[in-house]
Amino acid sequence: MKDYFRKFSLRIEKYAVEVFFLEFLIVFVLSPSIRMGALLAFGVLFTTGVSESLKLLFKERRPHAAMERAFYRRGFSINKRSFPSTHASISMFFVGFLSNGLLAAPFLVFALAVIYSRLYIKSHYPRDVAAGALIGFLIGYALLYLFV
Repeated sequence: MKDYFRKFSLRIEKYAVEVFFLEFLIVFVLSPSIRMGALLAFGVLFTTGVSESLKLLFKERRPHAAMERAFYRRGFSINKRSFPSTHASISMFFVGFLSNGLLAAPFLVFALAVIYSRLYIKSHYPRDVAAGALIGFLIGYALLYLFV
């Protein structure tokens, strides 16, 4: 039997920018306005900035299984750091930002799949994805209630 979830997980790892841009487009198409686009862009960039800054601060190495993949061996030094998970942060940002609407449920299902995928292919430790998810959700929720 083929391991489809592993393939999904590795694609999420390799094409993260494209995946999160697709999420951005879905929300923007359903609520098209310059204000919404600006809030989403700011939120994703801010969430990414917070997560990546914490990686510089904590300098925790990824699990050994992740470091064996060429994707990480060839990556930037910050890409070799684990805490917190930026994938988890960004995916949960959308959940927090959409928490007062019907879109929250499908985005939550997708976010949980992304979070689990990070553990499944051993790219992160559980605390990495938990911290990333919390960071992303709180930023999304704060933006929702401060600016929408």
